[in-house]
Amino acid sequence: MFARQMIKSIARNFPHKQAYICGERSATWRQMDERSDRLACALNSLGCKKGDTVSMLTLESIPVYEHFFACMKLGLIRVGVNTQYAWPEIRHVLTDSSTKLLIVDVRCKKMVDEHREEFTKLGITLIGYNGAHNFEHDYETLLAQPSPADIERSVSLWPAIAGDDLLMYSYTSGTTGVPKGVMLTHGGVADIIVHCTIGFGFGPDDVWYMPAASAWVVVLMNVYSLSNGMTNVIPDGSFQIGSYMDDLQRHKVTTTLMVPTMIQRAMIEQQARPRDLSAMRFLMYGSAPATPKLIRDARALFKVAMIQTYGQTETTGGWLTVLTEADHVHALAREPELLRSIGRVGVHFECSVRDETGMVLPPNTVGEIWLRGVGVMKGYLNLPQATAEVMRGDWLRSNDIGRMDERGYVYLHDRQKFMIITGAVNVFPSTVEAVLSEHPAVQEVAVIGVPHPEWGEAVFAVAVRRATHTSATAAEIIQFCDGKLSRPETPKHLIFVNELMKTVNGKVRKTEIRAWLLASKAQHIPWNTDIE
Repeated sequence: MFARQMIKSIARNFPHKQAYICGERSATWRQMDERSDRLACALNSLGCKKGDTVSMLTLESIPVYEHFFACMKLGLIRVGVNTQYAWPEIRHVLTDSSTKLLIVDVRCKKMVDEHREEFTKLGITLIGYNGAHNFEHDYETLLAQPSPADIERSVSLWPAIAGDDLLMYSYTSGTTGVPKGVMLTHGGVADIIVHCTIGFGFGPDDVWYMPAASAWVVVLMNVYSLSNGMTNVIPDGSFQIGSYMDDLQRHKVTTTLMVPTMIQRAMIEQQARPRDLSAMRFLMYGSAPATPKLIRDARALFKVAMIQTYGQTETTGGWLTVLTEADHVHALAREPELLRSIGRVGVHFECSVRDETGMVLPPNTVGEIWLRGVGVMKGYLNLPQATAEVMRGDWLRSNDIGRMDERGYVYLHDRQKFMIITGAVNVFPSTVEAVLSEHPAVQEVAVIGVPHPEWGEAVFAVAVRRATHTSATAAEIIQFCDGKLSRPETPKHLIFVNELMKTVNGKVRKTEIRAWLLASKAQHIPWNTDIE
């Protein structure tokens, strides 16, 4: 069963249940089914057919999922355009994906207005929604036009869907500096919807809040509910920590996802203005490594079960692993090292750890993680060479460095591109960050490699101090690493900043931090001395 059949089943079985809550607005499952039918019918009348790309430039809102459902039904390819992109990146996404129509939230209208002539040259039809605009079509007007007979006829003419038919392109930054489109299929999406819902332990009575931006692959986390009818809460416009915490309380959210940087902010917010979070039964975290200290602190403050997951855009998100609540309890009581694990791989994926030649390595040996499953991408759009670099038959080279123990627990050391080679020794930044984060003065930290004339690279830390420890010095924090890290792993330099550069989804932008450090070389950093 593909996602479009799931929509019909959920609407039939839970017609009056809230499907999505966004600020003061909500929609039931029946309304989501009916409105996405209407949108599919309208898009069809505008000439859209199976395989065409219909994109959306929007802040968070319920129509994001009406659009996604319509694409599922009509066999269209869904693209979410990141509102944080500059115009050259947006233009690249639209041209690379061969976007035929673009649905525009009026809150993003300024970007479109500034480049209206280019949209005309590109032949992209604009559909406006959520307020006044001067685009060719209006979203609500289009939805109001089809008659019941039109909709019935449109549904009867939906094209056949195969598992490897494309459903969405999720754009991610590539080494070339422009976003690259990851091609994801109907079969892969259906697979992760079912297996992730089961693997994480969601039930039909859960109220789930995934607050990350929907422009990329995490949009799929807000359609897990197609397998069980649970309610989704989404941000109204964009993520704000205060309104997010208020929503957790107001809607009695039972399950939510935070990346580590969000957990830090949520803890500060909860301590400043406590909310009643007694309805919440578990907190999921992932996307970036979380230190054992952060995990312990979050459990103590929020008093909820915790699970960790790991996924990649190239695996349809996939959310490949789960470190369960029972794993957390065991780790805290008897095996703290287990908190550094991302858990065990779900039944919907195979995982192996391999060396540079592709040979499978024995347990507890560090190598590159390879993945195989229905959710593995079809490839990078219009980039056959980039696809060939990561695909080996039906196996995906993840570019993540890690190991798997004899019990099946996976330990993610770091992205291969972030590994530091200093004096011929491989240093994984996440290992160093985990130790530095244990220091009471360190709120957040990013570890990167910078050029060094003798060692090739030197380990460099950029940290945010806690407000309660503003007198802490770099030397003091580096000294804290004695006995916890080897000499090559210990940072040679550490500087303090007010905040770390992050993406809209809360990931630390290490590439940009490294570029900033190199540009700041002459002014800010004692490059010719080492802190011993």
